[in-house]
Amino acid sequence: MGKKVGIICLFLGAFLLTLAALSKFYMYDRLAVAPLDQNTTGTSTTAPGADATYLDVAAGVKIVTGPLKSVRVTIGNVKLSKEASKDLDEDVTVWDTFVQTDTPAFSFGSGATPLSGTKDRVAFDRNTGAAVDWSGTSSESDGVKSAGDFTGQYFKFPFDTQKKTYKFWDSNLLKSTDATYEGESTIKGLKVYKFVQTIEPTKTGVTDVPGALVGEEASTVSADLMYSTVRTLYIDPPTGVIIKGSESQNSYLAVNGEKRATTTEATLTYTDAYVKATVDEYKGKSKSLTLVKSTIPLVGLMGGLILIAAGAVTFAGSLRKRVAPEEE
Repeated sequence: MGKKVGIICLFLGAFLLTLAALSKFYMYDRLAVAPLDQNTTGTSTTAPGADATYLDVAAGVKIVTGPLKSVRVTIGNVKLSKEASKDLDEDVTVWDTFVQTDTPAFSFGSGATPLSGTKDRVAFDRNTGAAVDWSGTSSESDGVKSAGDFTGQYFKFPFDTQKKTYKFWDSNLLKSTDATYEGESTIKGLKVYKFVQTIEPTKTGVTDVPGALVGEEASTVSADLMYSTVRTLYIDPPTGVIIKGSESQNSYLAVNGEKRATTTEATLTYTDAYVKATVDEYKGKSKSLTLVKSTIPLVGLMGGLILIAAGAVTFAGSLRKRVAPEEE
């Protein structure tokens, strides 16, 4: 009986060790990948009563105050993902993203021209989430199209996000800058890491504006476009997904280094409905990845070693009992 028990323990122990190894080094790698067929719509708004101040060109180049809304549609391009993966010989996905910002009354997706709009086609590593250099990417802002020389994190952070600084893309600067880890918190029962990207006032271009707009007597004045923002991102560590985001932008026109007129002063934050939908979608995926990466390997390793040790002792003991009478 002891011999059979020992063999069973040895078999179960070997099975658990194999399961632990497969879970950590095989199953996890196949689960921790961004999808090719992404299709999401995210919404950000100014908080009730906290209106934005912005330059409205369509209204006659005037500075106005009121609520703002931003809608981002992100669609995975399966065909281009396969092309990019083949061209680069790595596992890459390509997502198209469309962002429009205007007043809540604006008909988003109608084809009308918003206060601001961007279209980006981004290729990125399916595991790390970092943008990759591929000829098929592009960027278009307010009708001006250029090559998409994206770097850093764009849509998401890596699977198994760490407590460290990451480079995160900024569409106004057209480059990535530091997003610094600033602690843990919980959003609707889900543990998240907080990252903050701070961009100090930076000149992004020059534009001709009516002199009266910037306090000058001349009919037309060249003014510097100054941009600054603080972007706060709450990340689900196992998936790297942005659960909640907000951006406090403060941009203005400057003449001779002096601030003259606000172009955008606003804080837009993911709506509560969108945050809840994101948590509901990724909470289960987050738990599954943690289970496959950490829980199963740890339990399998410990349980496997214990069972093998117990099986070896039991099996050896049964052999000694069988041999003992012959020795007498």
